[in-house]
Amino acid sequence: MCPRQFGPYLLEEVLGVGGMGEVWRARDTRRERLVALKLLPENLNGDPEFASRFRRESHVAARLREPHVIPIHDYGEIDGRLFIDMRLVDGRDLGDLLGEGPLPPHRTVALLSQVADALEAAHADALVHRDVKPSNILVTPTDFVYVVDFGIARSIGSTRTSLTITGATVGTLDYMAPERFTDQPIDGRVDVYSLACVLAQCLTGRRPFRGEDLPALLYAHLYVDPPRPSELVGACPRLWTR
Repeated sequence: MCPRQFGPYLLEEVLGVGGMGEVWRARDTRRERLVALKLLPENLNGDPEFASRFRRESHVAARLREPHVIPIHDYGEIDGRLFIDMRLVDGRDLGDLLGEGPLPPHRTVALLSQVADALEAAHADALVHRDVKPSNILVTPTDFVYVVDFGIARSIGSTRTSLTITGATVGTLDYMAPERFTDQPIDGRVDVYSLACVLAQCLTGRRPFRGEDLPALLYAHLYVDPPRPSELVGACPRLWTR
């Protein structure tokens, strides 16, 4: 593929495509470095509410000094397209790793404790991720973790966003806290809930709730207790409480 120009960036290779945009390996011609460049969907260009929050929360994420938050070099809009310029990481996302099966409990704890550190730092700065899921967790060959896409996810229950099954929501619903399905205010607890869903999947190799559409998943999150990981995987130790 021939590189194409996007402002000062040369887009060299697509690294990933999802409901909230494309990630490219790109060359920043101003600083002569390779970066991961996220281009948000064009249909968000006409949403001033989202664009305002995107800039505000990208600014907060860019100034966080927590090592497990992906470093953000730049963000903004070029030719009407919102973008984020991030560090290019040599690694795989957690969803890719889980495609090979569940992780040992000790490795799960080691990885997700780093995610928890990133979320704790963000919450201390009043920043809620909103979209904690395996594909937003990058794991390097040495098992160092980066959390990406702070502030990008839409508030599904807001009055400006309809609850429809699109590419932007299908991958997220499996990890979405119940209050995200409503119009009530959200805080860092939605990220804690999502991280618990990721924890269950790491230990068992399967999503915590079964369901392929919005009604089924909404009902499950609201009313169904997920199975204990120790009931699904023999190598997973039981949690003893007194």
